[in-house]
Amino acid sequence: MSEPLYPRLLRLEHVHPNAWQRALLGEGMAVLGVLLSLADLASAWSIVVLPVAMGAVVKAHDLVTGLLAPDLDPDSEKAPTP
Repeated sequence: MSEPLYPRLLRLEHVHPNAWQRALLGEGMAVLGVLLSLADLASAWSIVVLPVAMGAVVKAHDLVTGLLAPDLDPDSEKAPTP
């Protein structure tokens, strides 16, 4: 089975969100943007900006995780040092 679209699109290496987390981060932010836009609490740009901003936060979290804990990578072949 191939990797889901969300991690492939963001090229995530260290963070592996499961199905409900991907749904919340992607579609959930789009729905929140639509609701805010329909309630006139935000402009129509929030429909696009919220999912993109959440993707940027997830990618930044992935990069920081890779920098701070390289021994915790589940794909690495060597065991972490105790």
